[in-house]
Amino acid sequence: MDPDNFNFPYTATDLTEQVNRIPNSYGLLLAMGLFSSEGVISTTVEIHMEDGILKVLPAKERGAPGTLAGRETGKTLFFKVPHFPHRDLILPKDIQDILIMAGRMKRPNTLADELAKRLNNIRNNHSITLEYVRMGALKGVIKEGAGAELYNLFDEFDITKKTVDFVLGTAGTDVIAKCEEVSDHIISNLKGEVSNGVEIQVSGSFFNKLVQHAKVEKYWVQTQQAQQIANMERDRLGGNWGRVFDFQNIRFRENKTTFPIEVDGAMTSEAAIAAGYGHAYPTGTVNTFKTWFAPADTMAALNAAGDEIFISPEILDHGKGIDLWSESNPLAICQRPEVLVEVNTSN
Repeated sequence: MDPDNFNFPYTATDLTEQVNRIPNSYGLLLAMGLFSSEGVISTTVEIHMEDGILKVLPAKERGAPGTLAGRETGKTLFFKVPHFPHRDLILPKDIQDILIMAGRMKRPNTLADELAKRLNNIRNNHSITLEYVRMGALKGVIKEGAGAELYNLFDEFDITKKTVDFVLGTAGTDVIAKCEEVSDHIISNLKGEVSNGVEIQVSGSFFNKLVQHAKVEKYWVQTQQAQQIANMERDRLGGNWGRVFDFQNIRFRENKTTFPIEVDGAMTSEAAIAAGYGHAYPTGTVNTFKTWFAPADTMAALNAAGDEIFISPEILDHGKGIDLWSESNPLAICQRPEVLVEVNTSN
C-alpha cells in the first residue's frame, strides 16, 4: 500500500449494501414478524384514517354495475420520520500491531477485518434502535434513545388508552373476566382488520403473579396445561428466553428485553415492559403495525426509497483514519392504537 496515495476501496453504496446484508437477529418483535416494512421516498409519512375501508360487498345479478367505491371523509395525520445518526472511526492503531486468530493461526489484522467488525457493530446498534422504536409503537408511546418522547399515538389519533387492572394480588379477582375485557376491546376495535389472536407481553413480575393466582392455578391444574406449567415453556424468539402461557385464548408472553439507553450523559437500562405491567395487541393483522424507512440525509439519496441502514465513509486528512457515518430513519407505527390495551396489577 502506497502511504502517500491511500485509497479506501469501498463507496457509500458498497458499504450500505454490505451492512444491510448482515442479518438483523436482534429482538423479539423482529422475530415475531409483527411489523411489516417499507422504504419510502419522503421523510414524512401520511396516514389517512377512515373507518369502513374494508366492507362486505352486496351480491348483485351478473352484468349489474359494481358497487361504487366510496370516498369517505376521514382524518389525515402526518408523522415526521425520526433520524438516528451514528459515527465510528477506524484509526491506524486499531489495525497496526494487532494479531487476530485465523483458524489455529494468528495473523496481522487488516483493514478488511476491522471494517467487517465495525459494520457488524453498526448493524447491531441500529438493530436495537429499531426494536426500541417498534416496542414504543406496540405500547403506543414512541421514544428515542435519550428518553425523550417522539409520539404518543393515543394523543395523535385522539384516542383514550384502554387500561385493565388485573388485581392479581387479590385471590378473589375474576381473572377470566379480565381476560375477556382485554379480548373484547381489541376485537371490537379491529374495524375491518383481520387478526388470528391476542397476545399480551408482560413483565416477569406480572407473569409470576398471573400463573400463581389461585383461580388461574386451579384452572391449569385441572387441565392438560398442568405439565406445561410444571415445565414452563421458554420461547427463544429473538433470544428473549421469556416464558409463555396460554390462558383464555390469550397468549401471555414474558418479555425479558432491556434496552441500554443514555439519559443525561449516563448509561442506564430500560426494561421493555415495566414491572407489574403488560401490553396487549392483536396478532396476524394485515396493516395495523408498519415500519417505514425514509431516505438518508444525503444529496445522493434525495427522493430515493430509504434503506434500513445507510453508511458512508470519509478518509481523514493525511490518511489518519476512516470516518464511518451511519444512519437509520425508521418510523414504526400502530395505525390502529385503539386495539392496544395496557394491563397492570395494582397489588
